[in-house]
Amino acid sequence: MDRTVTMAATSSFPAALARLREALADVANGEVGPIKALYSHADDATSMYGWGGYEKGWEAISRRWDWAARQFRGGTVSHDNVTTIVGTELALVTDIEVFEVLLPGVETPTRWTNRVTHVFRVEDGAWRLLHRHANRLEQKYEPAPRLAPASGA
Repeated sequence: MDRTVTMAATSSFPAALARLREALADVANGEVGPIKALYSHADDATSMYGWGGYEKGWEAISRRWDWAARQFRGGTVSHDNVTTIVGTELALVTDIEVFEVLLPGVETPTRWTNRVTHVFRVEDGAWRLLHRHANRLEQKYEPAPRLAPASGA
């Protein structure tokens, strides 16, 4: 790989992270065009959102963002960065993310907090979002009292 392209991509990561933050603010308002434009369209792209399930490949991810657009009628999202690691071709960001949005059929804002991991990859000289994993931030708990034993054990 051309070292000049790699160094340029590495130095441009703060702009890609800013684009992600802006795109997620748009998602909170039901607009998914910017996040879909930032996301990798590759077959190995993945998503695991706080609403269950997972997607692999651009077609499935795109449909999931379209579904997400119908879930939010307006709101905000904020991020408290936990860690950011930037390599030459991959970057990893972990955040605490707070959404406060209007949901369909609900007249007062709903608020929740996620723990989120975003993985970026350089594709054609630009940072693209390769993976998003978000789930609710919970208090720590002991697994044994909370999880039921498997039936048939």
